[in-house]
Amino acid sequence: MNNGKKLYRSSTDKVISGVLGGISTYFNWNSTLVRVLYIVLAFTPGINVLAILAYIVMMAIIPSDNSGNSFFNQFKSGTPNGGSGNQSRKVIHDVEEKNVDDHQKRG
Repeated sequence: MNNGKKLYRSSTDKVISGVLGGISTYFNWNSTLVRVLYIVLAFTPGINVLAILAYIVMMAIIPSDNSGNSFFNQFKSGTPNGGSGNQSRKVIHDVEEKNVDDHQKRG
């Protein structure tokens, strides 16, 4: 059953986050049809909360097609490219610490 296709959030066919555009690309369906079906589910009593929560979960776990990182991993790392930036921590050497209370006592 594995045909080599992977599910990604679409970066070109998106309205909010590209989840429904990615689903329509994966199944080779019309993206308008997928969006209309989702809206019907989102406004159906009894299913609406589940449909909205499912969209939020899919938005968090399905990776984007241009970066390969999921929204959750991008949010967790704090950088849009998944934390692979060249930012490093600065380390300060040879620093002498002084007690602030000693300075106030002297004068």
